[in-house]
Amino acid sequence: MKKLAVITLLLSTIAVFAQDSDPIVTDRPTQSAASTVVPLGTAIIEYGFIYESAGDITNTTLANIHARVGLLKFAELRITQNIQQVKSDATDTKVSGLSPITLGTKVHLATERGALPQTSIIGQVTLNNGKDEFRPGKAIPEVRLNFSNTLGEFWSLGYNVGMQFPENNTTTLYSAVLGYSFLPGWTAFAEPYGFFYEEDADHRFNAGLIYLVSNNFQVDISGGIGLSDISPDSFIGFGAAIGF
Repeated sequence: MKKLAVITLLLSTIAVFAQDSDPIVTDRPTQSAASTVVPLGTAIIEYGFIYESAGDITNTTLANIHARVGLLKFAELRITQNIQQVKSDATDTKVSGLSPITLGTKVHLATERGALPQTSIIGQVTLNNGKDEFRPGKAIPEVRLNFSNTLGEFWSLGYNVGMQFPENNTTTLYSAVLGYSFLPGWTAFAEPYGFFYEEDADHRFNAGLIYLVSNNFQVDISGGIGLSDISPDSFIGFGAAIGF
C-alpha cells in the first residue's frame, strides 16, 4: 500500500507540473543536442541508462544525470554527471564510480526562418575529477553548434557539429537526427553520428522511440550499433526527463 501511495503521489505531481506549460524539449536520448534552450526560470532533469558492448568489455552507464536550468531568456546552465561501470571478461576486472562532471552553457543564436535553421551554441568543459580510472589528464573543453529545421507537420531534422580538445588529440564530432511524430506524443528517430580523431574515426547509428507522457514528463528507449573498427559492437538504453 505504501508503494502504491508513493506512485500515486508521483503521478499526481507530474500531472500538476504539466498544467499550463509548453512541452519540454530534451537533449536525450539522441546524441544531437536540441537547438532550443530551457526557458527562463524553469529546469529540466534528464536521466539515462546505457549498456554498451565491445568484445569482452562492457561499459554500463548506470545513471546519466543531466540538469539544465534557464538562467536567462537566451541561455541555460548545463551540468552532467555519470555513474559508470566498466567490466572486462578477459581480465576479470570491474571498475565502478563517478565520471568527471561536465559544466557548461547553451546560448540561443537564431530562430528558424524558412530554410534557415534554429541555431544555438554549447560551450562546456569536462573537469579533471571523478574516479581515477575515468578521470582525464586535464580538463576537456568542448564547443558545439546545434541546428534544427521543421520539415512539415510530422517530420523534423536536428544536426550538430563540434570539437572537443582532450590532452593530445583534438576530436571533431557530428550528428544528424531525423524525427517522425507518428501519433500524439510519440516520436520515432534515426541518427547517424560519430567522432573524428587525428588518426581514426568512430561512426555509429542510433534509433529509438520517445513518448511525451505529459508536457513535463518524457520517457524513451533507444539502441544502436557501431560502424567502425574502434566503435562498440552495440548499445541499448532507456531514460526519462521531467520539467519544473
